[in-house]
Amino acid sequence: MKDFDELTLPQLRQLHVRISKEIDKRASATKADLLKRMRKLAEQEGVTLEDLLGGTTVDAPAQARGARRRAEAAPTPNQKAPLPFKYRNPDNPAQGWSGRGRKPGWVVAWLANGGALSALEHTGALKKSRRHTPAPAEIAPAIVASDIDAAPATPSSDASAEAT
Repeated sequence: MKDFDELTLPQLRQLHVRISKEIDKRASATKADLLKRMRKLAEQEGVTLEDLLGGTTVDAPAQARGARRRAEAAPTPNQKAPLPFKYRNPDNPAQGWSGRGRKPGWVVAWLANGGALSALEHTGALKKSRRHTPAPAEIAPAIVASDIDAAPATPSSDASAEAT
């Protein structure tokens, strides 16, 4: 091993970069190996790792780093608000799914066990769209029977005779 006093600053920086990359690579390999062993143990017991961890998905370390980077990025002003939940997890009401995109693991498990998707529907979810479209009664004022004249106005026969 070299004595650090003999190295120049650019050589030290290059060494630092190489060491950092090696640390990240080994940490990632260790995590992946541990995840693989944990999944195998859970499978031997007949459960999934996601079930053991309370329904949270277990991603690979590289995916977790990408998610962390996206979370750290500043939100853009054009981002849409998240959709309301249409389906709720009966075991964990904090988990929901809008019905769009890929089915979460708990929905897949529910359906695999013979459950119906309609049984998971959340009653508070909006059925058609996220926007509120007012009903005609909300737009037009209510018409009460007393506002309407008893007899409709009809043109008299004298007015039609004068016009000819």
